[in-house]
Amino acid sequence: MEMSENYFDEYVLQGGITMLALLPLSIYTLGIILQRFLDLRISRVMPQDLIEEAKGISNQQAFDSFRERLMLHSSPLAKVILSYIEAGERGESIHPDVNPTPIDDVMDRLYQSLSSLSTAYVIAPLLGVLGTTVGIMGTFEQFAIVGKRDMSALVSAIDKSLITTMWGLIIAVPAYYFYAIMQNKIFRYEREQFPRLLKNIMKNLVPFIKLNPVSSFEPSVTEQNHDALHSKR
Repeated sequence: MEMSENYFDEYVLQGGITMLALLPLSIYTLGIILQRFLDLRISRVMPQDLIEEAKGISNQQAFDSFRERLMLHSSPLAKVILSYIEAGERGESIHPDVNPTPIDDVMDRLYQSLSSLSTAYVIAPLLGVLGTTVGIMGTFEQFAIVGKRDMSALVSAIDKSLITTMWGLIIAVPAYYFYAIMQNKIFRYEREQFPRLLKNIMKNLVPFIKLNPVSSFEPSVTEQNHDALHSKR
């Protein structure tokens, strides 16, 4: 217990006021890493039950029921399949090699979900350097006031000032490492697994996708009147 208190005092309390930002940031970064790893598991990104259901559709009723389920499903695969179905209804290609836009749109959102992690590995070292700079400035100021040249005290004070730089790197290095791993994982989803899987799924769904008239995608008369009224205001 006494040893843990000594470590807490040496590596936290003596880091100064900047530790008030670095400690919460370290906990936040760890939480983000764990959450994103869970979100990017293949069982969440590409649920097996959804794949089996898509491949097993054999009639229009089953397709309509599946389409309704897609609208309520939160997985990236469900969003991509639904986007391809809607593209097919508009008369656009539903082949991933010809029309990769639905995959790209969903993958872009997955990439954006890592932005908080990239922010953490950028901010953490800067906060660490800021804390060290403030600590060294305070040390030199105290030595100038006292007027003594005690090198051991100076080295000890600088050592304490470097605590925040150490914490900044402790946060930044793992954050950058896991950010790179998760980016690579999303890239494999985007370029390998999703296109290969969707070729088979959309090949099975294409007989049930009904082409809707272009007019059904245009604003209704009510919406046009509503927009005209707002433009006049």
